[in-house]
Amino acid sequence: MLKDMTMGFFRPFELERFFARHEFSARYLLCSSDCESFPIRELLAMDPDAIDRLLDLRLGYTETRGAPSLRMAIADLYAGLGVNGVFVHSGAEEAILNLCMAMLAAGDRVVVNAPCYQSLSEIPRALGCDVQPWPLRQLSDGTRWFLDPAELPALSKGKAKLIVLNMPHNPTGALMLRDEFEAVVDYARRTGALLLVDEVYRRLERDPARRLPSVCEAYENGVALDVLSKHSGMAGLRIGWLVSQRQDVLDQVAVVKDYNSICASGPSEVLAEIAVRNLDRIVGRNRSIVTRNLTLLDRFFLSQPDFATWTPPEGGSIAFPRLTDGSDAERLAERLVAESGVLLLPGKYYGYDPAHFRIGFGRANMPEALEQLDEWLRLRKPRQ
Repeated sequence: MLKDMTMGFFRPFELERFFARHEFSARYLLCSSDCESFPIRELLAMDPDAIDRLLDLRLGYTETRGAPSLRMAIADLYAGLGVNGVFVHSGAEEAILNLCMAMLAAGDRVVVNAPCYQSLSEIPRALGCDVQPWPLRQLSDGTRWFLDPAELPALSKGKAKLIVLNMPHNPTGALMLRDEFEAVVDYARRTGALLLVDEVYRRLERDPARRLPSVCEAYENGVALDVLSKHSGMAGLRIGWLVSQRQDVLDQVAVVKDYNSICASGPSEVLAEIAVRNLDRIVGRNRSIVTRNLTLLDRFFLSQPDFATWTPPEGGSIAFPRLTDGSDAERLAERLVAESGVLLLPGKYYGYDPAHFRIGFGRANMPEALEQLDEWLRLRKPRQ
């Protein structure tokens, strides 16, 4: 049994345990965090030499930091970044673990936006860090979720080793304004803190003009995290990356990686390079799905005010509505999936108000899933 200690052991990852029970049995995943995937055949068709490259690949070890050609393709996504500023990992999860283990020690102060994907706060906690949650709040007019940069000094007290942001945010879909983001960068620069920004939903902003610069472009001590799982719908490749101007940080990450994955999958790196070189095309397709689905969700929440209210997301492929009656979303989610096959993710798995739940709108079959939810709700309403 996993021990529940104040440090030294990871607490169970509640969100992942919930998905382990339901993800591969539920008919409709109306809470998916990723976008629509597609077959390898379609990816290979984007590069005329891809099939030969894949078939000629020798299945030996790959380079710890990633294949040079893949790293160069990733570096080209960022202004002023060279190949040495890219470190490939087996998904974003490994990248978070390796960075935290490389840079943090017991007693270090870490400020993390909350709610958050559990790894971003749990790994520092298990390492013995002093983790300070930085709460997102809904504005009183319901127009947006807001993360206040003015709260940073009190949380950090000028000594935070690491500040962690996720923008666009999981699960709320929040997106900082440019001046808010710059205020965070300015504070990190004044105090010397590392600034990790989980950018896995970058490129899926509702208004592309709102896209923030990558933190590795904006701040010399910034570390950006990205992965092909979310905006590109390629979770099965298990390819993510850290990018930074801080070579010493990436060197320390390399020391940790030698003790877990050592290197990524060679075939996955070949396929990932094709995806990265065609990223605008792939993300553009998923942006179209997201845009269509958001229109349907806007109509749905207007038509079902007794069910839930939502603050429309500003980016990403997920949002965080709240049950109107304030009841426990987990009870509803368990009943819903049992009776209709539709899965929602309860807010309790973010350590948040249990009346909230996560809804995902990056999949092509979301309209069908939403129709099933709407029908289930209408059948539950008492007849007049």
